[in-house]
Amino acid sequence: MSYRDAPFFRRLAARLIDLAVCLALTFLIAVPLSLPMYLAILAVGEAHKNSVLSAGAWLCYFVAYIGLEVFLLIRRDGQTIGKGLLGLRVVPASAWARPQLALRQAAVRMLIIFLPFFLMSVSGSNPESAALNVLALLGFGTFVVSCVLAMMTANGRRAVHDLVTGTRVVRAATRKVEVKKDLLMVLPGRVDLAKRY
Repeated sequence: MSYRDAPFFRRLAARLIDLAVCLALTFLIAVPLSLPMYLAILAVGEAHKNSVLSAGAWLCYFVAYIGLEVFLLIRRDGQTIGKGLLGLRVVPASAWARPQLALRQAAVRMLIIFLPFFLMSVSGSNPESAALNVLALLGFGTFVVSCVLAMMTANGRRAVHDLVTGTRVVRAATRKVEVKKDLLMVLPGRVDLAKRY
């Protein structure tokens, strides 16, 4: 089946919708985990309060992102919420592959998308660390390269996560609804529609 590559700005808008949904889901996950995090803060002391809160927030965000990206890509035929709303779909890049994503592809894809943001965030928590700053630059560089690759039509608009996992983001196939003239003729007041077709 031939697919048309998804436009960059539609992909970007779908990613922003997914991130907004992911942040809301993160909050919903964090609410029941607030008591265990509070108990962990009491156990380790006030000196490590920020570390516990950061680790808990990242854990909630990671679980939300797994739920959004991996689960939905597999269960909804390659569509997250944002991709579904904007008519996009993630499919294997190979013309001979089955049209559905495998669990491994979806998980690796999610990790490659998630990792740059994680690296940039960890560096921000400790700006004096040269090693963390290098990791943050690596994460930012990966993000920029992904954006540039997604803009290029020559490679099929495949970003870093698409190239590594062998996937591509395409426009979802639209289903054509056939209108039968016989049915339109039977309906009162619909004869004029039948003449147009």
